[in-house]
Order: sequence, then C-alpha cells, then structure tokens
Amino acid sequence: MNTFSSRAARCLETLYRIFGYLAALCIFIMLVVIVAQVVLRWSGTTLPGATNYAGYLMGASTFLAAAYTFHEGGHIRVGLLVERLGRFRPIGELWCLLIASGIAGFITWHAYDAAYWSYRFGDVSSGQDATALWIPQSLLALGSTTFTLSIVDHFVRTLAALFRSARANHHESHPVRSL
Repeated sequence: MNTFSSRAARCLETLYRIFGYLAALCIFIMLVVIVAQVVLRWSGTTLPGATNYAGYLMGASTFLAAAYTFHEGGHIRVGLLVERLGRFRPIGELWCLLIASGIAGFITWHAYDAAYWSYRFGDVSSGQDATALWIPQSLLALGSTTFTLSIVDHFVRTLAALFRSARANHHESHPVRSL
C-alpha cells in the first residue's frame, strides 16, 4: 500500500472512531436526560421535552455510530451468503458493498433534503421543546454521510485487494523467464 492510501486509510479510521465517540457521547447525554427526568418526576416537576431530546439523541447516536460499527465489523452482514461463494467471495462482497453504498447514499440524500427543507420552512417539533427539526436531522445526515463513506471505503479496499490478488496469481502462473 502506498503512502497516500495508507495515510488516507488512517484518516478515515480516525474519522470513524471520532464518530463512534460522538455516538457514545449522545448515549451518555441521553442517559443524563432520562435520569434527570426521573429525578424531577420524583420531585413533582418535569423537564419539558425530555422525551423528545432522548429520541433525538437516540437517532443521532444510531447514525453517528453506523460508520464505526460497520468498519469494526459489528453490523449484521450477508456473511452466510458470501461465505458460500468460495473463490467468488470477493466479487460477492463487492456486489453487496455496491448495493449497500447505493442504499446508504439514498438515505444520506434524503436526510440532507429533510434537514434542508426543515431549515427553510422553520419546522419545529410538535412536542413541548419546540426544537428546530433541522438540528437533529443534520446530525442524522452527518452520520449517514460518514456511513456511506465507510461503505465506499470498504468497497475500494475490497476492489484493491481483489486486483492485488489477481496480479499476484498472474505473476505466479507466468514467471519471468531469463534468457
């Protein structure tokens, strides 16, 4: 692997890790909001919009963690199908990654579209908090963008490994003859 591609891979892995930390932070904040709501109910008061905030944080943590989880192999994959392909496994993986990147790209496009129109129209949540909806929607869009990037990254890595393997097999079967 050349210097540029190894540096790019390290940068992407760092990005995935940062988004994993952000997802963990969202889960921690969600815990704090829920605990605060429980404590405030015991005292006879409430935290307006706590349920909505917990929902926003859950959605944000799900999307922010997607790239890190995918990169670390934590998502349920189509392994049963791909493992049965034998020597055609890399081609099956490429096909699956190509389909997954299309689906993730579609989700990303619509996440940005929803955030954009919520911003343009000034949409706010219908709950007690009246939060501008583009704020949590933009976190979903950011997380889905990184997830799409992660899938495309794995597609490129798998494709490069397939070409390296094909090149190595070609050189083994056709050795250079000396004169």
